[in-house]
Amino acid sequence: MRRFLVLTSLRRFNEEPHLHAKILVAALLISNGIRRDAEAVFYLSDVDKTVKILGDRVKRLFPDEDSSVGYLKKALSGEKMPGVVVKKGAYDLISGVLIGPSGKGRCLPLPPFTYVVRLEEYRLEAECGLGIEHLPAHHQVVVVNITADRLLHGRQPQI
Repeated sequence: MRRFLVLTSLRRFNEEPHLHAKILVAALLISNGIRRDAEAVFYLSDVDKTVKILGDRVKRLFPDEDSSVGYLKKALSGEKMPGVVVKKGAYDLISGVLIGPSGKGRCLPLPPFTYVVRLEEYRLEAECGLGIEHLPAHHQVVVVNITADRLLHGRQPQI
């Protein structure tokens, strides 16, 4: 399982909804469908809420930004949707190795892992990093997915 943990806030989402939508699309969608082995978890620190979107159960998630923003708005508001779990507090944030864009050492995203996208400060320390902190957040997620796909299919990753 690949989990993408987005440490953010409701304030930040309201300021940059399209960035959050790009991260969601990069985490869960592939060219011909939905990544069934992926989850996108948004932890909203200012309202202490966790919104988890499960790739194996999600419905009606489309790649265009505007519909993805609408999808996230519904999910963050607590509207019941297939594949969306909303909980109060920091609920079930990490699965497997905690990886960040940078960290104490280098590592590769071999599932199960949680990749941290830090849009707001939060007290989580990555066990290791990929050296991709110079990339925009949604591009980091794309690189992590491509690298994990290559590892799972026995090909050499190019990070």
